[in-house]
Amino acid sequence: MDETIVEPAEMPEEPRCVQIKATLAGKINLADFQNAIPVVHELSLANETAVDIKELLLTASSEPSFFKPKPWHLDHIATGKDVRISDLDLSLDGALLGRLTESEKAHITFKLTAGSESPVELASFETTVELLPRNQWGGLTALPDMVAAFVQPNEQAVERVLKKAADVLHKAGKSGAINGYQEGAKRAWELASAIWNAIGSMGIDYAVPPASFEQSGQKVRSPSQIADSGLATCLDLALFACAALEQAGLNAVLVFTDGHAFPGVWLKPEEFSTSVIDDVTALRKRVKLKEMVLFESTMLTHRPYPAFSFAIADAEKQISEEAGRKFHLAIDIRRARMQRIKPLASEQAIERGTVGTEEVNLERKFEVAPELPEELERSSEDKAVERPEDRLTRWQRKLLDLSLRNNLLSFKAGKKSLKLEAPDPGQLEDILAEGHAIKLLTRPDLMDGNDPRSQAIHEARERENIRRSHAIDALKRREVFVGLSQDEMDTRLVELFRTSRTNLQEGGSNTLYLALGFLSWTREAKDDKKYRAPLILVPVSLERRSARSALQSDAD
Repeated sequence: MDETIVEPAEMPEEPRCVQIKATLAGKINLADFQNAIPVVHELSLANETAVDIKELLLTASSEPSFFKPKPWHLDHIATGKDVRISDLDLSLDGALLGRLTESEKAHITFKLTAGSESPVELASFETTVELLPRNQWGGLTALPDMVAAFVQPNEQAVERVLKKAADVLHKAGKSGAINGYQEGAKRAWELASAIWNAIGSMGIDYAVPPASFEQSGQKVRSPSQIADSGLATCLDLALFACAALEQAGLNAVLVFTDGHAFPGVWLKPEEFSTSVIDDVTALRKRVKLKEMVLFESTMLTHRPYPAFSFAIADAEKQISEEAGRKFHLAIDIRRARMQRIKPLASEQAIERGTVGTEEVNLERKFEVAPELPEELERSSEDKAVERPEDRLTRWQRKLLDLSLRNNLLSFKAGKKSLKLEAPDPGQLEDILAEGHAIKLLTRPDLMDGNDPRSQAIHEARERENIRRSHAIDALKRREVFVGLSQDEMDTRLVELFRTSRTNLQEGGSNTLYLALGFLSWTREAKDDKKYRAPLILVPVSLERRSARSALQSDAD
């Protein structure tokens, strides 16, 4: 049998052209705009033609127009080259985003033209984004800690709640001052209890939330809307309570379980090391130590509403090991604020009519705080003060080895060292010199990594070096960030802890120091190889309170 070989017909080559490549957000709302989450995540141009192209103009526009048309001027793009656009900040129309009451599709068009006198269109790219109402929360599947933007402590309804809470305290024979943590944990509990009574007396009724709201999101009622309508979902009530707690100077927490949300509050001026807490054991530990209380806010809609302690007991059951609901995560509102997530701007002041919620009087007797463990502060008098002469003697003994093997003369960074992010080393040294401990934490994803917010856009708008400001704020709380993953930092700290302890036990001397500043030096005047020697050494020690806790650093 004869066989015939037939060659396949050659496929025609696709014409070479200039391409616009863009990645945009699927949804955008006012909270995203205020917190520097960009509409355009990536934007680039690819010249696949055989010639260079010059005098280019790339423009972006939208319909409806929710941002000002944005032009980018490019000198030229060589053949076969890609150009990445770095300036991605679009001037969004915040007023338009604030006026939206329903979701709306917007079409975005990118056009690339060449030539100045008679421009020729080379390429175009079209896509759509969904504009959400100002009160639409996108859910936990997007950026979980963005829910902190919907905690609005500056709403007028929150001010009325705090005034009512002050009245509750006065009637109980206590000070009506809304003074946060100034008088300790017991006072913080009493403030939270008074806020509970103040919200409970408003006569709010429960509204069923949408199915799977914690994942897909929902429209959120502001505190003023809750006060006017008298209706609230579990998330609305939790956000309302968090707003009142934050305005009272307390650090609030928002907990999400399967199909449910409820608030909590720290009883001491602390916060978690990250804004998103996905380990329920971290909450259980703080609750058992009575450093934090969680409470079931939907009980505020009961008639009569129960005592604050009863709501606390119910919330504790929901995070227990026997809980029927699945724990998703918790959001630390205070930590989110430190990471520059701002509250959603309040709506323009409107004359609101009074509804039954303002006239209902459902007050219950104020509940006195239970006994709470007192915080034990280490007395500075108990610490022996080391004389400068003794420090100098110890440093001289460690400088006996004058070869380059000595880390004090030729320091090489490696796995036996940690680089601390301390923009103000003088303040760090002062804290340690006063005998205070500092906590070492991993650097959070602050507008990088998994955080979709744009650091460049934020810094251009706010005129703030976000990393420096965040590190300085942390230093004021005696916290220092380390630019490593949690596992890598833990491994290094444990190795340093064990090595320094062994050296102290066997040799009788501390070998762990904090180096402040380095001197770069060479052995010869014309030698290219440079060595680094620490300038100021502060002897420190590492403390580990338990196998699961973070390591802290103390000055010796």
